[in-house]
Order: sequence, then structure tokens, then C-alpha cells
Amino acid sequence: MQMNFGKNIKKIRSVHSLSQQVFADIFDLKRGTLGAYEEGRSNPKLETVLKIANHFSIGIEELLTGELTVNRLIKFNERITTEKEVFPKNEFEGIPCVLTSDKNHFIANFSKTSHLEKYPLIKLPYIECTNRIAFSVDDLSMTGGSVEFFPKDIVIATESDLKKIEEKSLVMVLTKDELLFRRLSKQENQILLKADHHGVPDVIFEYETLLCIWKIEHVFHHAISSKSLLLENRLATLEERLAHFAKK
Repeated sequence: MQMNFGKNIKKIRSVHSLSQQVFADIFDLKRGTLGAYEEGRSNPKLETVLKIANHFSIGIEELLTGELTVNRLIKFNERITTEKEVFPKNEFEGIPCVLTSDKNHFIANFSKTSHLEKYPLIKLPYIECTNRIAFSVDDLSMTGGSVEFFPKDIVIATESDLKKIEEKSLVMVLTKDELLFRRLSKQENQILLKADHHGVPDVIFEYETLLCIWKIEHVFHHAISSKSLLLENRLATLEERLAHFAKK
């Protein structure tokens, strides 16, 4: 096995800008002894090899017989570089999100061409962003179904043609006065919006009052609901309904 110790010492000195004298002083060597190592006229003591290998974090065998590269000596991590190529940093597109606090602003400004520019963006993998918008659920009207929706849940929807939406699909519907998250049922010249919660009345309106309709495609739950939380929310809904009827 070829001894490359001398060549490697020269390369180490070059990379770290160390003169023979400075290098020799670091490891308690005479300058002439170091020169003999580099020229291959003398072999180093094991103690000297260990000191140099430990100081520069190089394996003993690599220092003695390997061919050290500049990248290796400046601690360039080839493994990390490879991982960056395999796992590149992904930049996801954003989906405008209408939070509960922005609901009235959204309704009032929907007709304006720039109405979505100032809303916060949700960035998620695997979801197409084109023609999509996210909404924050703001009430308990869609609890009670096979999939329940609670305040702070986020639904992502795509703008769609009413004729292409299947019966009982989950939709977000916008009129000039309301933005409603419901289940769709189509009747002659009318749209029926049903809540999954039995205590919430249906909403019926004419086709021409519809400004926009989105079909729900994804949901992201704010929390996993427990039975106690479910009961608490249903009681809250009942109280809301009782207060509503009391006003009437």
C-alpha cells in the first residue's frame, strides 16, 4: 500500500495556509523532520500521525495512504450536498384564505378584481392552487353529519358551475348578503342549502341571486373533537337556536 503521508501533509498545509515552520511547531517537530516527511525520505512516528489526524479530524488510514482532496480538508460535506439534491426545498403556491374576521369584507368586495390580494395565503403540498380558495368555518351548522365541521376548521374549495355540482355536495355559496357553508340540493329555479345539524333551518334562494359557488374539496380540522367537545358544541348550537327563536 502506497504511503501518501508526505503528499497529504503538503496539501493540508496549503489548504490551511501554514508554513513548514508553523506546522512543525504545532506538532512539536523540527522543520527538517517535517521536510523529510513531505519528501518521502522518512516515515513518521505513530504518535505524530495520531496528533495530526486528531487535529484535522482525519482518519489515520486516510492520512497515511489516502489521497486527500481540497473539499475534504475544508470539511465540505458531500453527503449533505447529495441530500439537498434528493430533497430540494419546495416552494408551494398559496391559496387565499378567508378567515371569520374577514367574512364581511369578502362579501362586500367580491365583485372587485383585486378582492383576494390582501387575504392571507395557505401553503400546502399536493393541493392544486389554481381557482381555489380557503374558508374558515365560523359556526356549528355543519356538525351532525358523517364528517363534522367546527369553528376554526379550514375548508378548501374550487369555483364551479352550479350545473356540474352533484346533489348533496358540500359547497360554499355566496349571495350579495351571505356566505354560507352547506350541503347543496337543486330544485326547479331554486337552490336548497341544508345544514347537517338538525336544528339549523334550510335556506332557499333563486338561481339569479347566486354570485358564486365553490365545491369543497379538502378540509383541515383545527382539532380532533372528543365526545365531550361534541356535546358541548351541540348544546351551544341549541342555545343559539333558542335565542334566535326568542327574538322572533
